[in-house]
Amino acid sequence: MAENRYRREKSLSGNSFTSIDWDCIFRDILRSWWVIIAGALTAALLAGAFILIRYSPRYTCQTTFVIGRSGFSYEQVYDNLEQAETTTTQYSQILGSSLLKNRVMEELGLSSYPADVTVRTVESTNLMIMTVTADSPRTAFLISRSVRKQTLELMGAFINGVTIKELDPASIPSKPVNPLVIAPTMEKAALLGAALMVLLLALISHFKDTIKNPEDVPRKIDTRLLGIIYYEKPARTLKSRLKKHHRKASLLLGNPMLSFGYVEAYRMLAARLQISLDTHKDKVLMVTSVTENEGKSTVSVNLAKAFSQQGKSVLLMDCDFRNPSLAKLLDITLEEEQDLTVMMRERKAGKLGHLVGEKNLYTLLSASPQPSSWTRESMRFLRELINSAKERVDYVIIDMSPMAFVSDAEEYASLTDASLLVIRQDVMEAAYINDAVDALENAGSRLTGCVLNGVRRGIVNRVRQYGHYNASGYGHYSHYRRSSQQTGEETDG
Repeated sequence: MAENRYRREKSLSGNSFTSIDWDCIFRDILRSWWVIIAGALTAALLAGAFILIRYSPRYTCQTTFVIGRSGFSYEQVYDNLEQAETTTTQYSQILGSSLLKNRVMEELGLSSYPADVTVRTVESTNLMIMTVTADSPRTAFLISRSVRKQTLELMGAFINGVTIKELDPASIPSKPVNPLVIAPTMEKAALLGAALMVLLLALISHFKDTIKNPEDVPRKIDTRLLGIIYYEKPARTLKSRLKKHHRKASLLLGNPMLSFGYVEAYRMLAARLQISLDTHKDKVLMVTSVTENEGKSTVSVNLAKAFSQQGKSVLLMDCDFRNPSLAKLLDITLEEEQDLTVMMRERKAGKLGHLVGEKNLYTLLSASPQPSSWTRESMRFLRELINSAKERVDYVIIDMSPMAFVSDAEEYASLTDASLLVIRQDVMEAAYINDAVDALENAGSRLTGCVLNGVRRGIVNRVRQYGHYNASGYGHYSHYRRSSQQTGEETDG
């Protein structure tokens, strides 16, 4: 089975995880910019909350004393330095004693001693500064006054001939000595959070087992690559920018604004499919995908147009009955007798449409969705309708429902001769794509291969392309020609 072969090769070679596709990683990171912003904001808020929880303001009161022998005056501030050092040492010892702390707690009615008290001398002076730090301004001020009072009483018992005068009394502090500074920490946390999210997204992108480049198809998927459709920027006109289906319609062949490489890629894909279909004498081609928004409807229409431009008569059918889109894509208003869904319900053949501006291109489209599966009689009618169309046109191209949501593609596969799987770059994991490959092969429809759609050229590829342009002078075309050479060897013949 395809999935088994893929898993076996992946476990043996490990190629899908050793090569790094920087372009896909860069795109995934840009695509998830909101995740990076959310990570940065979350980290900043968490850091801010942590700081607020841990923050405890501290308030400081300072009292300045002048120390000297008895009878000194303020003009003698710089005298008796030795006496000041001695007194400060004694004062400090008393501050650390349990006796002083107990007397202060008893005076203030406290159960604990919630302050840090230190004392120091001013260098080359007989000034002593006492500092009291507590959790509140009032507590710091009250303890400062009580400590001054109790210390002087305790020192008076053994200090004689020394005078300690208060030069600058303590006052209630107005602001904490450790102000709350939260902004710099939150900024650093935001940068760190953003960096971690970028790293996480890069790792997820790298280990995401999707089809990231054309080289992944033969390595991961058990079907051949028939063509590469590079990303073409839609919405080149004001009308197409305003309406979604007009944006998609701007990608249809016939739009003069399309690049040469984009048009040539579809022509080469149609040529390879024509060889494959004619070799096996197949006329009915089903185009499907694993999930929605992989571009299967656009591929169906462009293939029909490419076949028509080669002189082939083509019938384009919209059998995505759950979500028909070709009528909107082609900007066609269907009459009831042209609606395939109505024909299926009434089991009555209607009128084919003809695509204006296209030679030998007929349409059988659906306008009204069909939420449930068709009855056996309706399926028999559809088979007869397709068989009748095979006798009148060269090819029948059927746009089918995605395989991940409903089983329509598997049920209708028996009505077709061959199938084409559309894979959009970096969307579905390889395991799910291989499940679809197995389902198509087991349903009785010959799988011609796959087309890799919406492939974006990265910075490295753009540099290479510019170099090839200088060498060959073909620009975009040279890139498509190289892709054609890589996949042409696998074409049926």
